[in-house]
Amino acid sequence: MSAAVVAFVMVVVLGIAGVTWGVIAIVRRQQYIKSLRDRGWTFVNSPTFEPVARLGNPPFGIGFHRRTDDQITGWTSTGRPFQVIEYGSEHWSGWVGMVTLSRRLPELWITGGQTQPRFGVAVTGVPSPAQLGPGWQIGALVPAYADEVLTPQLCERLNAMAAGQPGLNLSIDGDQLVVLDPPREEVDLLGPWLEQLAGVAAVIDALPLDHRIEPERPPRLSFYRHPDWHWIGVDDSLLQTTPVTRAGHAHRTSEVIRGRDGDGPPFVAFNHHWKTTRTESYTDSQGRSQTRTVTDNHSQALLGFQLPTRMPPLQVGPRGFGGGISFESGAFNEQFAVHAQDPKYAYDVIHPRQMEYLMANPGMPFAFTDHWAWFAVSQHSQPTIAHSSIFLRGFLARIPRFVWRNLGLAEAPYPPLETPATPH
Repeated sequence: MSAAVVAFVMVVVLGIAGVTWGVIAIVRRQQYIKSLRDRGWTFVNSPTFEPVARLGNPPFGIGFHRRTDDQITGWTSTGRPFQVIEYGSEHWSGWVGMVTLSRRLPELWITGGQTQPRFGVAVTGVPSPAQLGPGWQIGALVPAYADEVLTPQLCERLNAMAAGQPGLNLSIDGDQLVVLDPPREEVDLLGPWLEQLAGVAAVIDALPLDHRIEPERPPRLSFYRHPDWHWIGVDDSLLQTTPVTRAGHAHRTSEVIRGRDGDGPPFVAFNHHWKTTRTESYTDSQGRSQTRTVTDNHSQALLGFQLPTRMPPLQVGPRGFGGGISFESGAFNEQFAVHAQDPKYAYDVIHPRQMEYLMANPGMPFAFTDHWAWFAVSQHSQPTIAHSSIFLRGFLARIPRFVWRNLGLAEAPYPPLETPATPH
């Protein structure tokens, strides 16, 4: 048998095997979905973001590339709503199981079996109660709250769950009791597991925690520790109103984020993508000169904060950014370059206290353009937005009142903070 025939036979065999396994996978999936529905549960193949819109703690609330997949919903035997959903971002992907609590409570993290805490979590470590035994990690913003929740009865329930799931990774996210990696593949195991989780929720519901109730969140994708940020995704109208690169074609936006931090200025942050085409010469295999059209893909990150009034042009950046206006502080002049059409305006805004703030908290270059402060950012990321938001709030708070009045405002829109704003 020739090599060509052997290769053909192998291709046919592999093709048949691939089709066979594909058919088996489809049949198994249909059987799995039927077993869920036989229990009275609902299966959704491609859910929207609505089921996770009010969840804001990791694995939710972080990342720009979020996605949902298969979803299972229903009620436990005690009538408690549950959800099991496949969720992912650039930081984590997997399955999440949750049951509904009777109140919205602060975040609390309970991790057993030496499992690593979830990516992005920032809380205070709390000593584990003796009733839980070794190997548990507890985290909360307020240690006293953890003590109120982790009663002996709850510890008993958690130990029972951990006996079947040693790496138990549980948290409270608003009115949801959330656990990573539920046994979703085995329906006969998932049912009892959900009943156990509902038992944990029942203990928490019975605790006197009304003084800990938190307000309802808007039904939109938010960000961890930034409740007033929200994920939009695409908003190509920004291409007409922001200082994006105009050259090229096929302009579009992605990962659009809007929001603000506290009383700070509102912001918009996004990625801008576009293409350019060029003609290049090359030599083909016959030695002849040819030309071809090449398309290049480009992207840039943009971050802008809306100012309370139109501000005269002002640009602040590192010394390498350009020469700029000379100030009375030699140390400041060595570190920063400031550009403005009106030097007096620059001196009014960049006064000695402002110089001290900038030298202690050097941020990324920024420029006032009409009603916006645009930052020269190298990447589109949550830390970049958060750092710039805190930094700009502190900068604006140090602009003297007379400057704001000269710009038409009766009072300073950003009064000094009780604690000086220091970006981290």
